[in-house]
Amino acid sequence: MVPRAQLRVFSPLDSFEPEERQRWERYVRTRGGLSRREVAEAEEQQVTARLLRARFGGGAEVALVRRAGKRVLVCPLDLEVRAAHALATFREQVPESVMDAFVPDAAARDHLERVSATARVPHILDEPWAVPLDWFVAFRPRERHVTEPPGATRPRITHLTTCGQAVRRLEEAIDVVETTVEDSEDVLAALAELCAWVDGFDPLSLLELDYGRVAAMLTPEQLRDDTTCAEVWEAIEALRSGDLLAAAAAYGVARARWTRWRAKQQAS
Repeated sequence: MVPRAQLRVFSPLDSFEPEERQRWERYVRTRGGLSRREVAEAEEQQVTARLLRARFGGGAEVALVRRAGKRVLVCPLDLEVRAAHALATFREQVPESVMDAFVPDAAARDHLERVSATARVPHILDEPWAVPLDWFVAFRPRERHVTEPPGATRPRITHLTTCGQAVRRLEEAIDVVETTVEDSEDVLAALAELCAWVDGFDPLSLLELDYGRVAAMLTPEQLRDDTTCAEVWEAIEALRSGDLLAAAAAYGVARARWTRWRAKQQAS
């Protein structure tokens, strides 16, 4: 399976619509949520199946669950919605004439296109081979967490904040880049798209960046020493102060760290 990093939103139960909230309350009460190993297995098996075969509607919805004090927060896997988004992105990258070879089931394609047309928003964004630099803008360096799971060969790297804080930071970065950098349309578009996605959730929702299986492509030392979030914000602060050379240097260090991993996406 292609290694992917993920950006996840954990929404408070009371932020869901009544019917959906009741469904997730029952889920939390009876199942308690998936482990991260179970999430990986569900994603690997079900997303692929949904892309390759027209098998829809039979699987129960599943989620990751977090608890913050007395609050319960849920991150639905939204497997069908994510498969629809993945197919839409894939269609933009390959000629229509070869779609049948990659996704042979026309019924599956038609179903996922209908799902995509509903504009349903997934709680999880996936990115293959590398962590996009714009994702780090949603966090501050102090929100980076390094954990050493028992028996693991490398640490687990995550960043955690609230959606409300993330939106303010993204808006701040957009303002800085827009007023200081020429020909920045691509960067601004990526930041604006991410900001709109995060802003679609309750401000008290938790936003988590997880390196996921991308971490397996780096050595344990590279993971522990990674300071991408700090470098991205060093670049933003340098832009704010008008020091374009310092901004380019800091951003260049962060970009270089991930470039060779991202290049694998184009080679695959």
